[in-house]
Amino acid sequence: MSYQRIIDMHTHTANSFDGNHSAMYMCECAARAGLRALAFTDHVEIDIFEQHEFNRWARQSYFESIKARAAFLGKPIVYVGVELGEATYDVPTAEKLLNTLHYDFVIGSIHNLPGEEDFCFLDVDNTTDAGIREIMRQYFEEERKLAAWGKVDTIGHLTYPLRYICGEHGRKVDLRDYSTEIEAVLKAVIHSGIALEINTSGLFQQIQSTMPGEEVIALYRHLGGELITIGSDAHYGEHLGRGITTGMALARRCGFGKLTVFQDREPIQIPME
Repeated sequence: MSYQRIIDMHTHTANSFDGNHSAMYMCECAARAGLRALAFTDHVEIDIFEQHEFNRWARQSYFESIKARAAFLGKPIVYVGVELGEATYDVPTAEKLLNTLHYDFVIGSIHNLPGEEDFCFLDVDNTTDAGIREIMRQYFEEERKLAAWGKVDTIGHLTYPLRYICGEHGRKVDLRDYSTEIEAVLKAVIHSGIALEINTSGLFQQIQSTMPGEEVIALYRHLGGELITIGSDAHYGEHLGRGITTGMALARRCGFGKLTVFQDREPIQIPME
């Protein structure tokens, strides 16, 4: 099925530590690719906010996004956002940022357990099955806390550790072992009135799946979830929009007829057509 409106709600510019292109260039790429809209959501990692000068990065991203939005006059529409990492590890710092910069859209993500490095550095090959189980249980608990805090707009790439544990290292993880924990996260998302992201970047990585996968998205819908955002997590202009139509098809299979964008932190549901 072809879709009239392709909207990418998770992208990174050179104002992310792992980004590559300016906001202006990303908009040029989005226009050439026919995207109707995109959100710039550069990384701000709250647990290492001071050490890595994320205050400076956040401000630079914010103002360059605003300039790009003004320059392109809605072709494409630009939503000014942020990917807020580990917000609940230092709530005062997270809340100060959100009260200072008036975003359209805030992704809440967990990239590491408290006091630990990003899951990409996890020594999977030397971690026991019991160790993996404990890491995953802690991860889902941190995601539950983030969703319950509720001051983000969507939960980003739920199941993120599997990108490395399963995708890069080939360890099998059966999510049925964490059904109680996952359901608790999804219920917290619904109770807080926030959205759940379908992150399509995994389709082009070794994990070969969206994050989360269809099983979790279907459970979210079954529990009463209504708000879905879809993002490519693009770090290059040429990757904008990758997998978005696949994510939309997945959402439709799970019973969703609309995707969600955010403007001034308010959800707007748009029919997928």
